[in-house]
Order: sequence, then C-alpha cells, then structure tokens
Amino acid sequence: MLRVDNNARIVRLGWSLSALFTGRYSVQLGRRVSNVRWKAREIEAIRAEQASMPVELLRQGSRRLWHFHDRFFWDSDELAREDVRALLLQRERKLQQQIRSAHSVMRAEEAGRPTRVAVSTELRRAVFERDGGRCVQCEGRFDLQYDHILPVARGGATTIENLQLLCADCNRRKSDSL
Repeated sequence: MLRVDNNARIVRLGWSLSALFTGRYSVQLGRRVSNVRWKAREIEAIRAEQASMPVELLRQGSRRLWHFHDRFFWDSDELAREDVRALLLQRERKLQQQIRSAHSVMRAEEAGRPTRVAVSTELRRAVFERDGGRCVQCEGRFDLQYDHILPVARGGATTIENLQLLCADCNRRKSDSL
C-alpha cells in the first residue's frame, strides 16, 4: 500500500563539519531529520529523475520512502519501482477523471438537465485519442464503448470531460454498481 506523506520534504542542512563531508541535504520527516545525506549534485539528479520515475530515498525497516512528481510516498509492500510508478500514475488519472466529472456535473446543472445527445464523430475521435484507444479500466482494446462517466439520467452531459472508453465487460460492471 502506498501512502502519501505530506510532512516529508528535502531540506538543506546548516553548516557543520560532518555536513561538509557527508552532504548538506537530507529528508525531514515531520520534526525529525533522517540520517541519509546527499550532496547538491545528487539532490539535483534526484529532483530531475523524480519527474518521470519514482526515486527511493530511504528505508526504515520494511518501509521505503519514494519521491515522485514532487510528492513523497511510503511503501511497505516491497513494490518494484515500476509498480510504484504505475500505481501513482493511476491515482493521478483517477483524480483527473473525478475533476472532469465534477466539471461536467457543474456545467450540466448550469445548463439545466441535459437530454441524451448522440456522440458526434469529432467527439468520439477526441475521446478515442485521449484514452489511447483502450479501456480506461482494464486497458483492453476489444469491444470498446463510449461511456458517460456521470450518466445522462443523473445529469451527465455528452462532453469530452464526461465521456470515456470502456470495454463491454467494464461498462457492464460499472452499470451494475450504479
């Protein structure tokens, strides 16, 4: 399980003889500063790398602290670096989907209750390209359907923000859970 740590941050240490030889940067976890030290060039490399791949900063027993997209996450499941990246990118996609859905609901409420409108060819093409021609749930490429994230019956509009590609199985599971 990956858990975000909003109290973790990389800090520059004050001048001391030991900091001069071991490095002037460390990780602060709440009020405590870890024993791990980095020099300026190492921190620059970490900051550059974490923009595209998670970077393991330290271990505490079976837990590891990862730095990715300017945020810090604890992992206690011994996940591989690629697994951490996949899970965190999935979280980011889900958040963006929730935001798009909220905007769609807001626009639908402002415009009055929408009626079901056919999805235009241009809109289908835009959704297909945005979702990479794959189901957003399982990444399947077979029997794809255009799904309203917020159903029309509940005020969802036929907009790019409220449409997604789902395979038939995922679409059926979604409708079963509504």
